Amino acid sequence: MSALAAARSAVLAAVLASVAALPAFAAGASTEAEAARDQVRRLVLDSCVYTESAKDVVKKDKIVDACQCAATRALKGIKTEEFTPIAESKNVPDAWLTAAGEAYAACLR
Repeated sequence: MSALAAARSAVLAAVLASVAALPAFAAGASTEAEAARDQVRRLVLDSCVYTESAKDVVKKDKIVDACQCAATRALKGIKTEEFTPIAESKNVPDAWLTAAGEAYAACLR
C-alpha cells in the first residue's frame, strides 16, 4: 500500500471513530444536564423540608415525601439549560421556592 493510501485509511479511520463517539458525547452532555436538574431539585427539596419542619404541624412524618413531590412539581416546566448555572451557584430563584411551597399543600397526603 502506498503512503498516500495508508494516510487516507488513517484519516478515514479517525473520522469514523469520531462519528462513532458522537452519541456517547451527546449522552454525556445529557447526563450533566440531568445531574444539574437533580442537584437543583435537591436544593429545592432541602429548602422545603427546612421551611416545613420549622412550622408547628402535626404531620411531621410526611414532610419529606410531600417536599419531594413539591420539588418535582415546582421544577416540571423549567427548561433544562436553566439548571446548570443554578446548580453551580446553588442560588435557587425565589419563584421556584415559592412554587414548591405552593405545591406542598397539594402533595401533602
